[in-house]
Amino acid sequence: MKRPQMESRYKTYDYIIAGTGAAGLSLLCHILSSDNLKDKSILLIDRDLKDKNDRTWCFWDTGESPFESCLKHTWKKLYFHSPDCSRLLDIKPYAYKMLDSLSFYKYCFNLIKDKTNISFIQDDIQHIDQEEGLVAGLKDSYQATYIFNSILFKNTAKLPGKHYLVQHFKGIFIQTKFPVFNAEEATLMDFRIPQHNDCRFVYVLPVNQTEALIEYTGFSKEALSQEYYDQELRSYIQDYLNISSYTITHEEFGIIPMTDAPFDKGSKKLVNIGTAGGATKASTGYTFSFIQKQCAKIADNLSNGRHPLFQSSKQLDKYRFYDSIFLRVLSEKRIPAVSVFNAMFSKLPAKVILSFLDEESSLFDDIRLMYTLDKAVFLSAALRNFF
Repeated sequence: MKRPQMESRYKTYDYIIAGTGAAGLSLLCHILSSDNLKDKSILLIDRDLKDKNDRTWCFWDTGESPFESCLKHTWKKLYFHSPDCSRLLDIKPYAYKMLDSLSFYKYCFNLIKDKTNISFIQDDIQHIDQEEGLVAGLKDSYQATYIFNSILFKNTAKLPGKHYLVQHFKGIFIQTKFPVFNAEEATLMDFRIPQHNDCRFVYVLPVNQTEALIEYTGFSKEALSQEYYDQELRSYIQDYLNISSYTITHEEFGIIPMTDAPFDKGSKKLVNIGTAGGATKASTGYTFSFIQKQCAKIADNLSNGRHPLFQSSKQLDKYRFYDSIFLRVLSEKRIPAVSVFNAMFSKLPAKVILSFLDEESSLFDDIRLMYTLDKAVFLSAALRNFF
């Protein structure tokens, strides 16, 4: 005899989206674009109201994203600088795009303002039970068929044989009184700054003639002090941009994991998304475009009645192997990191590099890129990773 199910004392939804950042809201948009899913009951939970501009995301693509109306600026030409090379890269068919997070939040929440099947609760999530599909917050607990979580709750123990670095950065938007920038040309990477036996570079992303985002970035074991970022940014603006007078209108700081250790993608009623679900590319820290691929796949699975993490077949992921090799080379510091990027950007068309970094390259282009690198160092790293 089948036992009757006990009614839950919690309000139950089809889906709970825990965390309404880039991953959570992107998944929401992909769900809403599906006729099979748009009427599902959905609860959004976040400790913040998402009413501030707290992030700037950059990515490249060849077409229009769902969030074109949220873009702050787009570039078709990018500079690469190193002590040995300066190139203005025509990145067609790609465009490099800057997304304003507040515009993104407003766009996503505007989609649901009249939808009675979707609600938002401000709460601080403390625990998720993947067996019961239960989210415990400080205010209350909530239950769903599936929970999509983008929150990194804690650092797990480091695994032997895996590499652990972070991308750390501080960016400032500056405003000048007089026109000094060419808004049609951005700097993707400037390695002319002191490297300190590390991997450090600066972005310069002008949005008009008097405003730009200047960002100091490093790939290393740990982040730097805020005072250090501030000093390096001041020096770069003075020495390389020849700007002595400006106003800082906005600041951002972030730390992104760069590791070939596997992320827990979830199971049963829990699905981790975004960085928490392994969407961050280990070798670059780029996340936004990979979130879109991840969320599109989840929505497609749900729409077709499959588990969100369903995969039709187990395939060898060559890009995870490539990322692992690169992280080993960065970690071991047998060659300067700048020499790796200089080799690629000085010898190859930008579209080959960007398609490789976007995990859309052909095997032929993979070989072209590998041929530019230090073969002894990378082959040694590849063999040690393989075995």
